[in-house]
Amino acid sequence: MNTIESKNETNYRKWSFKFLIYLIIINIAVFYIVVNFTNDSEKFNSNLNIISIIGNLILLIGIILLGLSIIKKEKKNYQFYISIFGYSFFLIRTILSLF
Repeated sequence: MNTIESKNETNYRKWSFKFLIYLIIINIAVFYIVVNFTNDSEKFNSNLNIISIIGNLILLIGIILLGLSIIKKEKKNYQFYISIFGYSFFLIRTILSLF
């Protein structure tokens, strides 16, 4: 009966960690676009805007999932602690980029 209950449990920390990995990949893509397309301003702006919006959505979804993990009192493992550190870093970086 215990295995049935664990199958119904959503693993928020795991999904939060996956979204953190996606966020890192998006930031690498933004770096690549900035380095390679600075001469072509129209293509640069359109690609950067789209990827920035996707990155911000992934950041928001990841923070929400991390919050749900805390609220549901899931067990804390490396995924949880890396997500706490990663989202804190990206949130601070996003806030500082607004100024």
